[in-house]
Formats: sequence, C-alpha cells, structure tokens
Amino acid sequence: MKISKTIYSILFFIFLTALYINLVAFDDGIVGFTKKNGSKVGCVCHDFSPDVRVTVVINGPSTLFVNDTAVYTLRVSGGPAIEAGCNIATNLGNVYPSYLDTLLRRDESFPGSGFELTHKDPRAFAGPFVEFTFKYAAPSTPNVTDTIYANGNSVNHDGTSDNDRWNYAENFIISIIDRPLPVELSSFTSYVTGNNVELKWTTSSELNNAGFDIERSDIPGIWQKAGFKEGYGNSGTPVNYTFTDRNLSPGKYLYRLKQTDINGHFAYFNLDGEVTITNPVEFKLSQNYPNPFNPSTKISYEIANAGLVRINVYDITGKKITELVNKVQSPGSYSIDFNGSSYSSGAYFYKIETGDFKEIKKMFLLK
Repeated sequence: MKISKTIYSILFFIFLTALYINLVAFDDGIVGFTKKNGSKVGCVCHDFSPDVRVTVVINGPSTLFVNDTAVYTLRVSGGPAIEAGCNIATNLGNVYPSYLDTLLRRDESFPGSGFELTHKDPRAFAGPFVEFTFKYAAPSTPNVTDTIYANGNSVNHDGTSDNDRWNYAENFIISIIDRPLPVELSSFTSYVTGNNVELKWTTSSELNNAGFDIERSDIPGIWQKAGFKEGYGNSGTPVNYTFTDRNLSPGKYLYRLKQTDINGHFAYFNLDGEVTITNPVEFKLSQNYPNPFNPSTKISYEIANAGLVRINVYDITGKKITELVNKVQSPGSYSIDFNGSSYSSGAYFYKIETGDFKEIKKMFLLK
C-alpha cells in the first residue's frame, strides 16, 4: 500500500511537472529568470539547463552619464531558430521598451521586485539571429557600475518545450559617471547699494552655456526668478557677468544661479551667506541715471521716517512741469522713472520734500 502511494505520488509529480512545462512554455514572456535572480533559474519552462548552442549578446554603450538614456540591443542566435524570446533586467538603472521595438513589455515578478523586460510575443527569425531593442536609463548616482542581465530562448514553436533551447547573456557592465559641468564658476559675490543688490560672477570656462536664471529667496525653500543673463556659449577664458536686483524691501535674501546648457541640463550655484537690506538711516536723493538721458531716466531716493513724500520736476525757469510722487511712504529705498519724451532738450530740476528734508538736483534731457 505504501509503495502504491509512493508510485502515485511520483506519477502525480511527473504529471504536474509536464503540465507546468507545457503551460508556461507559452507565447507571452515572463520575468524574474535572469542571473540577477541567481544561477539556478533561466528559461526553465523550456529546458532546465542553459545550452551553449544558443548565443545571447547584449550590445550598447559601456559608459553613461548619470540620468542618461541609451539604446541597447539583445541578439539571440543558434538553437532551433524559429522564434525567440527574452528576459532583460538591471540592478540600479531601469530598462524600458524602445519605440523601435513593439514586441517588448515591462513587468514585475511580484509587486516591488523591480521592473524587467520580456517579449509580448516571440520574434520570428528572419536570418541567423533575432534582435530585441530596448532602452536603459542610468541611475542618478555617479561613480558606480551597473549590470544588465539577460537570457534568450530559441524555440521551434511546436506547442511543446521539446527541443527548445536557451542561454544566458554575458553580464553587461556599465560605468555610470558624473556629468561634467558645462560651466566652471570661479567667483560669485554681492554688493548692496540702498535697496538694490548687485550680483557679480565670473566663469573660468564655458561649454554650450545657454545662460543663467538669477533666483532669489526670502522664505526658506521658496525661490523666485529675479532675472536672466544670456550665457557666452563656449569659452576657455574668464567671462564676467553682472546683474542688479532692484527695489527690494528690507529683509534678508538668498541668491543662486541656475545655469542651463543648450541641451537643457542645468546646475545650481549658490551665493555664500545672506544679503541684508536695511531701512535707510537718513533721507537721501540720488542723482538720476542715466544722465544725460533720452527719453527716460530713473530717480532714486531713500526715506528714513514714514511721511508724505513729494517729488516734482521743474524746467530751467522754475516752472513745475510734472509731479512724480505725492503720497505717504514708509521708511525704505525707492525709485521712480521720469519720461521726457514730451519735453524739449535742456536742463531740468527735480526736488524732493518730506518732513523737514528738502533737496534739489539737476538733470539733462538730450535728444
């Protein structure tokens, strides 16, 4: 009785094994069977052992920059050479179907195991080999090596796993390197004048430099674009840049440059320390700039105490021609534009009055 049960158990196991082999030797591919998962796996649904009569080769770049994507191929040859399938996996990066190859799909063995590639349908041999095309996306960590694993099968597509053959590809090693910065910054400084911040920076070299976004922050983690400076492009010698951020309210500010190259890659350069804008300690009326001017010029002034501020413009005879400011203003630094397009060339005067402070300056409109 015991012997009969043992025989039945063996026969039942053989039946299940045969049923499994024939069921899983289906057209749609499976994942989780490369050397990434160990040396005792592979296309066991077709045969339990790899076969040297099948050659599987991965081709593509062996060095990539971080976050770059490149196209690779997997070539299968030998064996019955009627149809072929594959399983492709990687350690650190990611693999994706290429738009050049519609027979690959992305899947996981189980949730969280990592996505791999396999065939939707076997690819027919049209010559001595079959080739699958896929994309590999490098990780964001530099100075590491990644591995692409793969296997390929060569089958006769007769509905059974008999005479099907498969083999592993040699592991394909990829060196992931850091992307060289298109711009080397040698200095980045700031200067405060009133409520204006002048930023100066120098590049020691440039490669495909499209330009710089100047970004400002007065709230931690929140950045606003303050302006843009076009890049020089390509240079092996120092290039100097300046940018003035004007009319800032009192407070503390951080600055950074977002340098972008012509391919859209970018890098950040931070200004060391905070920039502080304080309230003026005295009243001041600055000389207009530019002077002479045509047709517009800027008049800057500083208010030490809150109060009514008036700024008027007069012609050479002392006649008031326009009023620029007439309102209550808080302590701070301000500027106002004067447009002289409606007036003739000559000398003009502008006067500020606020509390006990009064001051007059001369400017020249030159058309």
